[in-house]
Amino acid sequence: MKERLLLLYELSKIDKELQELNSLRGDVPMLINELTAKKDEQEENLAEVQNELNEITEKEKALLNENETHTQKIDKNDALLRAGAVKTNQEYNALAKEIDDAYEKIGENEKLLEKEIKIKKAGLTEQVNTMRAELDEMLNDLKQNQETLAVLNEQTEEEERELKQKREELVKKINPDDLEYYERINHVKFGDAIAVVRKGSCLGCFNAIPPQRVIEIRMAEKFYHCESCGRILISEEFIKE
Repeated sequence: MKERLLLLYELSKIDKELQELNSLRGDVPMLINELTAKKDEQEENLAEVQNELNEITEKEKALLNENETHTQKIDKNDALLRAGAVKTNQEYNALAKEIDDAYEKIGENEKLLEKEIKIKKAGLTEQVNTMRAELDEMLNDLKQNQETLAVLNEQTEEEERELKQKREELVKKINPDDLEYYERINHVKFGDAIAVVRKGSCLGCFNAIPPQRVIEIRMAEKFYHCESCGRILISEEFIKE
Protein backbone atom coordinates (compact mmCIF):
# COMPACT_ATOMS: atom_id res chain seq x y z
CA MET A 1 0.00 0.00 0.00
CA LYS A 2 2.85 2.37 0.81
CA GLU A 3 4.32 1.83 -2.62
CA ARG A 4 0.95 2.50 -4.23
CA LEU A 5 0.54 5.72 -2.27
CA LEU A 6 4.04 6.89 -3.16
CA LEU A 7 3.37 6.27 -6.83
CA LEU A 8 0.30 8.49 -6.65
CA TYR A 9 2.29 11.11 -4.78
CA GLU A 10 4.96 11.11 -7.50
CA LEU A 11 2.20 11.38 -10.10
CA SER A 12 0.72 14.37 -8.28
CA LYS A 13 4.09 16.12 -8.31
CA ILE A 14 4.35 15.68 -12.07
CA ASP A 15 0.78 16.89 -12.55
CA LYS A 16 1.50 19.99 -10.47
CA GLU A 17 4.56 20.76 -12.57
CA LEU A 18 2.51 20.37 -15.74
CA GLN A 19 -0.14 22.62 -14.24
CA GLU A 20 2.49 25.25 -13.43
CA LEU A 21 3.77 25.14 -17.01
CA ASN A 22 0.24 25.52 -18.27
CA SER A 23 -0.35 28.46 -15.92
CA LEU A 24 2.57 30.28 -17.56
CA ARG A 25 0.34 30.66 -20.59
CA GLY A 26 -2.10 32.53 -18.39
CA ASP A 27 -5.37 33.46 -20.06
CA VAL A 28 -3.86 33.47 -23.54
CA PRO A 29 -5.40 30.15 -24.75
CA MET A 30 -8.83 31.12 -23.41
CA LEU A 31 -8.51 34.57 -24.97
CA ILE A 32 -7.61 33.00 -28.31
CA ASN A 33 -10.72 30.82 -28.16
CA GLU A 34 -12.90 33.82 -27.33
CA LEU A 35 -11.39 35.93 -30.10
CA THR A 36 -11.77 33.10 -32.59
CA ALA A 37 -15.44 32.71 -31.72
CA LYS A 38 -16.01 36.47 -32.02
CA LYS A 39 -14.12 36.56 -35.32
CA ASP A 40 -16.24 33.74 -36.77
CA GLU A 41 -19.45 35.45 -35.66
CA GLN A 42 -18.28 38.80 -37.07
CA GLU A 43 -17.37 37.22 -40.41
CA GLU A 44 -20.79 35.57 -40.61
CA ASN A 45 -22.61 38.82 -39.78
CA LEU A 46 -20.43 40.77 -42.20
CA ALA A 47 -21.22 38.32 -44.99
CA GLU A 48 -24.95 38.78 -44.38
CA VAL A 49 -24.72 42.59 -44.45
CA GLN A 50 -22.44 42.47 -47.51
CA ASN A 51 -24.96 40.29 -49.33
CA GLU A 52 -27.70 42.77 -48.48
CA LEU A 53 -25.50 45.61 -49.77
CA ASN A 54 -24.81 43.67 -52.97
CA GLU A 55 -28.53 43.16 -53.51
CA ILE A 56 -29.35 46.85 -53.04
CA THR A 57 -26.45 47.80 -55.32
CA GLU A 58 -27.78 45.48 -58.02
CA LYS A 59 -31.24 46.99 -57.59
CA GLU A 60 -29.77 50.48 -57.96
CA LYS A 61 -27.89 49.40 -61.07
CA ALA A 62 -31.05 47.89 -62.57
CA LEU A 63 -33.04 51.10 -61.98
CA LEU A 64 -30.28 53.24 -63.52
CA ASN A 65 -30.13 50.95 -66.54
CA GLU A 66 -33.89 51.09 -66.84
CA ASN A 67 -33.81 54.90 -66.75
CA GLU A 68 -31.10 54.90 -69.39
CA THR A 69 -33.28 52.72 -71.60
CA HIS A 70 -36.25 55.04 -71.10
CA THR A 71 -34.07 58.08 -71.85
CA GLN A 72 -32.89 56.51 -75.11
CA LYS A 73 -36.49 55.71 -76.01
CA ILE A 74 -37.52 59.32 -75.30
CA ASP A 75 -34.69 60.67 -77.46
CA LYS A 76 -35.57 58.31 -80.28
CA ASN A 77 -39.30 59.13 -80.24
CA ASP A 78 -38.63 62.85 -79.85
CA ALA A 79 -36.33 62.73 -82.87
CA LEU A 80 -39.07 61.06 -84.90
CA LEU A 81 -41.55 63.73 -83.92
CA ARG A 82 -39.16 66.58 -84.69
CA ALA A 83 -38.23 65.06 -88.07
CA GLY A 84 -41.87 64.93 -89.14
CA ALA A 85 -41.62 61.19 -89.71
CA VAL A 86 -45.04 60.65 -88.13
CA LYS A 87 -47.79 60.57 -90.76
CA THR A 88 -50.98 60.34 -88.69
CA ASN A 89 -52.34 61.83 -85.50
CA GLN A 90 -52.75 58.33 -84.12
CA GLU A 91 -49.02 57.63 -84.55
CA TYR A 92 -48.18 61.03 -83.11
CA ASN A 93 -50.34 60.45 -80.07
CA ALA A 94 -48.88 56.99 -79.58
CA LEU A 95 -45.31 58.31 -79.62
CA ALA A 96 -46.22 61.21 -77.36
CA LYS A 97 -47.78 58.78 -74.86
CA GLU A 98 -44.68 56.59 -74.93
CA ILE A 99 -42.59 59.67 -74.16
CA ASP A 100 -44.89 60.69 -71.28
CA ASP A 101 -44.93 57.14 -69.89
CA ALA A 102 -41.14 57.00 -70.07
CA TYR A 103 -40.80 60.32 -68.22
CA GLU A 104 -43.26 59.09 -65.57
CA LYS A 105 -41.34 55.84 -65.10
CA ILE A 106 -38.03 57.72 -64.87
CA GLY A 107 -39.56 59.97 -62.21
CA GLU A 108 -40.80 56.98 -60.20
CA ASN A 109 -37.38 55.31 -60.42
CA GLU A 110 -35.53 58.48 -59.40
CA LYS A 111 -37.87 58.93 -56.46
CA LEU A 112 -37.22 55.33 -55.41
CA LEU A 113 -33.47 55.83 -55.84
CA GLU A 114 -33.36 59.04 -53.79
CA LYS A 115 -35.75 58.17 -50.98
CA GLU A 116 -34.98 54.49 -50.48
CA ILE A 117 -32.17 52.88 -52.48
CA LYS A 118 -29.41 55.47 -51.94
CA ILE A 119 -30.24 55.96 -48.26
CA LYS A 120 -30.28 52.22 -47.59
CA LYS A 121 -27.10 51.71 -49.61
CA ALA A 122 -25.31 54.45 -47.66
CA GLY A 123 -26.35 52.90 -44.34
CA LEU A 124 -25.28 49.40 -45.38
CA THR A 125 -21.97 50.70 -46.75
CA GLU A 126 -21.22 52.43 -43.46
CA GLN A 127 -22.19 49.28 -41.55
CA VAL A 128 -19.93 47.12 -43.71
CA ASN A 129 -17.00 49.50 -43.27
CA THR A 130 -17.48 49.56 -39.50
CA MET A 131 -17.75 45.79 -39.29
CA ARG A 132 -14.65 45.33 -41.44
CA ALA A 133 -12.70 47.69 -39.18
CA GLU A 134 -13.86 45.73 -36.12
CA LEU A 135 -12.94 42.45 -37.83
CA ASP A 136 -9.47 43.77 -38.70
CA GLU A 137 -8.98 44.69 -35.04
CA MET A 138 -10.10 41.23 -33.94
CA LEU A 139 -7.76 39.57 -36.43
CA ASN A 140 -4.88 41.72 -35.23
CA ASP A 141 -5.58 40.87 -31.58
CA LEU A 142 -5.93 37.20 -32.47
CA LYS A 143 -2.63 37.20 -34.35
CA GLN A 144 -0.80 38.87 -31.46
CA ASN A 145 -2.15 36.38 -28.93
CA GLN A 146 -1.34 33.44 -31.21
CA GLU A 147 2.21 34.71 -31.54
CA THR A 148 2.45 35.14 -27.77
CA LEU A 149 1.18 31.60 -27.21
CA ALA A 150 3.63 30.24 -29.77
CA VAL A 151 6.52 31.86 -27.87
CA LEU A 152 5.25 30.49 -24.54
CA ASN A 153 4.78 27.03 -26.02
CA GLU A 154 8.28 27.09 -27.44
CA GLN A 155 9.70 28.02 -24.03
CA THR A 156 7.91 25.16 -22.24
CA GLU A 157 7.65 22.60 -25.02
CA GLU A 158 10.71 20.52 -24.15
CA GLU A 159 10.07 20.51 -20.40
CA GLU A 160 6.41 19.68 -20.93
CA ARG A 161 7.29 16.83 -23.29
CA GLU A 162 9.70 15.36 -20.74
CA LEU A 163 7.14 15.60 -17.94
CA LYS A 164 4.45 13.95 -20.04
CA GLN A 165 6.84 11.15 -20.92
CA LYS A 166 7.66 10.65 -17.23
CA ARG A 167 3.98 10.64 -16.45
CA GLU A 168 3.24 8.00 -19.08
CA GLU A 169 5.98 5.75 -17.69
CA LEU A 170 4.77 6.26 -14.13
CA VAL A 171 1.13 5.58 -14.98
CA LYS A 172 2.12 2.14 -16.28
CA LYS A 173 3.25 1.23 -12.74
CA ILE A 174 0.08 2.42 -11.03
CA ASN A 175 -2.83 0.14 -10.24
CA PRO A 176 -5.72 1.03 -12.63
CA ASP A 177 -8.19 1.35 -9.74
CA ASP A 178 -5.79 3.63 -7.86
CA LEU A 179 -5.32 5.72 -10.98
CA GLU A 180 -9.06 6.05 -11.51
CA TYR A 181 -9.50 7.08 -7.86
CA TYR A 182 -6.70 9.63 -8.18
CA GLU A 183 -7.94 11.06 -11.50
CA ARG A 184 -11.46 11.47 -10.14
CA ILE A 185 -10.24 13.56 -7.20
CA ASN A 186 -7.65 15.32 -9.35
CA HIS A 187 -10.38 16.52 -11.70
CA VAL A 188 -12.50 17.89 -8.86
CA LYS A 189 -9.50 19.52 -7.15
CA PHE A 190 -8.13 21.01 -10.38
CA GLY A 191 -4.86 19.05 -10.46
CA ASP A 192 -4.29 18.91 -6.70
CA ALA A 193 -5.48 15.45 -5.65
CA ILE A 194 -2.96 14.70 -2.91
CA ALA A 195 -2.25 16.70 0.23
CA VAL A 196 0.64 16.29 2.63
CA VAL A 197 -0.11 15.96 6.34
CA ARG A 198 2.24 18.13 8.39
CA LYS A 199 2.04 18.62 12.15
CA GLY A 200 -1.45 17.22 12.27
CA SER A 201 -2.89 19.39 9.52
CA CYS A 202 -3.88 18.84 5.90
CA LEU A 203 -1.81 21.17 3.75
CA GLY A 204 -4.52 21.12 1.12
CA CYS A 205 -7.12 22.92 3.25
CA PHE A 206 -5.13 23.51 6.49
CA ASN A 207 -7.75 21.83 8.63
CA ALA A 208 -6.66 19.82 11.68
CA ILE A 209 -6.68 16.03 11.57
CA PRO A 210 -7.40 13.92 14.70
CA PRO A 211 -4.18 12.52 16.27
CA GLN A 212 -5.25 8.89 15.86
CA ARG A 213 -5.97 9.47 12.17
CA VAL A 214 -2.54 11.13 11.77
CA ILE A 215 -0.93 7.94 13.08
CA GLU A 216 -2.97 5.81 10.70
CA ILE A 217 -2.05 8.04 7.77
CA ARG A 218 1.63 7.69 8.68
CA MET A 219 1.32 3.91 8.72
CA ALA A 220 -0.27 4.07 5.23
CA GLU A 221 -2.02 0.74 5.42
CA LYS A 222 -4.80 2.10 3.19
CA PHE A 223 -5.81 5.29 1.44
CA TYR A 224 -7.14 8.06 3.63
CA HIS A 225 -8.75 11.23 2.44
CA CYS A 226 -9.27 14.56 4.18
CA GLU A 227 -12.73 14.85 5.70
CA SER A 228 -12.74 18.56 4.88
CA CYS A 229 -11.39 18.86 1.34
CA GLY A 230 -11.53 15.26 0.09
CA ARG A 231 -7.87 15.06 -1.00
CA ILE A 232 -5.84 11.89 -0.66
CA LEU A 233 -3.58 12.27 2.38
CA ILE A 234 0.06 11.31 2.72
CA SER A 235 2.22 11.83 5.80
CA GLU A 236 5.24 14.12 5.51
CA GLU A 237 7.23 11.72 7.74
CA PHE A 238 6.33 8.84 5.42
CA ILE A 239 7.60 10.80 2.42
CA LYS A 240 10.90 11.54 4.17
CA GLU A 241 11.34 7.88 5.06
